[in-house]
Formats: sequence, structure tokens, C-alpha cells
Amino acid sequence: MIQWSDNYITGITEIDEEHKKLFAVAAQIYDKVRSRGHDEKIQIFVLREGLHYLNGYFDYHAAREEAYMKKIGFKGYELHEMQHDDFQSVQMGKYQKMLNSGSCSMDDIWDFLGNGIGWLLEHIATADMLIVGKGVHAAPVKPDVNISVLEQTLDSLFAATLNVKTNTHVVDQTYCGSPYGNVLYQMMVCEREGATNTLIAGIERSFVAAVANMLFGERMKDDSAVVLHTVEAFGAQFWISLHRMLTGDEAGIHVKESKLLSGDDVSDLVKTMKPAISILFSSDVGKFSVSTTNPYFLNMTAN
Repeated sequence: MIQWSDNYITGITEIDEEHKKLFAVAAQIYDKVRSRGHDEKIQIFVLREGLHYLNGYFDYHAAREEAYMKKIGFKGYELHEMQHDDFQSVQMGKYQKMLNSGSCSMDDIWDFLGNGIGWLLEHIATADMLIVGKGVHAAPVKPDVNISVLEQTLDSLFAATLNVKTNTHVVDQTYCGSPYGNVLYQMMVCEREGATNTLIAGIERSFVAAVANMLFGERMKDDSAVVLHTVEAFGAQFWISLHRMLTGDEAGIHVKESKLLSGDDVSDLVKTMKPAISILFSSDVGKFSVSTTNPYFLNMTAN
């Protein structure tokens, strides 16, 4: 299911083997969903079983990883531990609520699987690499963020997390939410130390197809439920990682809300939110955009 990449190798044998095991657990859940998830009578059973396996092994892995960070005196321990706790209590917590209610749909199960995969992939490629002084978060923060720095940073983050060469260029620094092709949009609300920031991001379907091909192989369609939910979960963490790379911000950022949007809603939403920064990008694999109410999120001054 998930295509393993050398981008995910930290060099710590135990951690790398546990990451591979988490991928294997995701693949087992995927097989169970495909074979049994369409039966409404056992959907809640499939979710319960999947949550049990994923939570169980993630708890084990997180404890071992945190013990290793303490052992080496890793300076980013508190933020990393917070990310683990956020995944367990917030990201996975909503599925426990579904279990308690005794009801879930097929899409809920795909959402659960995609959420776990998307979060894990981004976390391994960024936060876990920092433990051993590797990856994009290990690079020094540039004091001045201009368009060129933003483009280069995006290229680095796409390469590290998705193994995709993007060659990013800014094409519109005052993007107003207008359509730019067949686009998948996402709105997220983040909280940092009590302050909230709304962000709307878009990604062209050709880009989504490239991601689906890289993560799942050529047979997976870019509009399949598990791909869409994976992209949604990955996207939320991706923009937080970009923020950290551009600002050096070590404060914890929590995703309070995240949802996919239809293209018809976006133009009015972008105008209503009155973004401080709104940019449209082109790349070798498709266009994408980001609009945010907080200029500090990208460490840039609004034009």
C-alpha cells in the first residue's frame, strides 16, 4: 500500500523498523476496509479493530521514541512529545468518539485511515528526522523571507516529505480565490498560544495524482477516499512545517478544524476571510495556493 522511501530513514535502526511496522499496520487496516468495510453491519467493528491496532502500536512506538530523545538530550523533546500527544488525543480521539456512539460510515473509516497515514508521513519526514539532525527542520532559519526564499523552502519541503521535485514559482501574490483548474481545496483553523489563524489552501488535481502515485502506486486513483483524506491530513501538517521552517517558531500549533471544500465556495470564502497573505504558485506537477489571515504564519509582510 504505502511506498516506503529512503526519505523516511533516520538511521536509527529501531525507530526505522518501527516506522515500517506502522506502515504495515496501515496496510493491514486498508486490506480489512476493502474486504469488509462495505458491510454496514460490521463497519463499527472494522473501525474498532483498526483503531486498536494503530493506537496500540503507535503508543508503543511513541514511548520508545520519547525515551530515546530523553537519552540523547534532544532539545526539541517537549514539542515532539506534544505532537505525539496531539495525534493520540485529537487526531485519533474523534474516532474513539465514533466508537462510543456505536455508529460510523464507510467514509469515516477511510477518513480514519487517511488521517493516520497523512499525519505519519509528514511527521516522520520532518519532526523525526530532526531528532538525528537531518531533514528540513535542521536547516538554519533565514532572517529575511522573500519570494525566492519562500519558493526554495517549499521545494525543499515537498522533496523531503513527498519525494516530489516541484520547481515552485509564485505567479500571483494577491490571489483572490479565483479558479485555476481542477483543484482540491482545504480550509483549516489553527491555534497557537490562544490565537487562531484561518488558512485556505488549494492543490491542483494533477499534483494530487502525483502524490497518490508516489505514496500508493500507480493503481490508486487521485480521487479515491483514502487519497483525499490522506492529502487533507498531510496538508494540515505540511503548512505547519512550512511555518516552522520560515519562522523558527517552536510553539505548539494545534489544528482545531480541517475540512475539504468545493471550488464554488472558495472565492467568497477567501474574500470574506480578508487574508493578510494570499499566494498562487505554479510547479512542475501542478498549481497550488495558500491564503492566511496571519502574515506571521509565513513570516512575510502583506503586499
